[in-house]
Amino acid sequence: MEQIKIKNSNGEVIAKININFNTQLDKNNRPFRLSGTKHNLQLPSKWIDKEIRHHTIHSFIYLDEQSGFFEIEIGYNNEFIRLNKV
Repeated sequence: MEQIKIKNSNGEVIAKININFNTQLDKNNRPFRLSGTKHNLQLPSKWIDKEIRHHTIHSFIYLDEQSGFFEIEIGYNNEFIRLNKV
């Protein structure tokens, strides 16, 4: 997966975030980049299409003076699950 599509409650895509270490801008022009990726160990792994899959959490860091983090969780089938501001 190269890009995450953030969807609202209606299923409409409201943002696209690239999964790489390049600097990106959010809708408020705040710069951010990927900080790390981990598996959600609170959920079991599953065999799907002859491969093991996990829920994956991508962490992003803001690079401006306000700083801060946000996380995006992706499900077993590469679907958007949640956005969490840390």
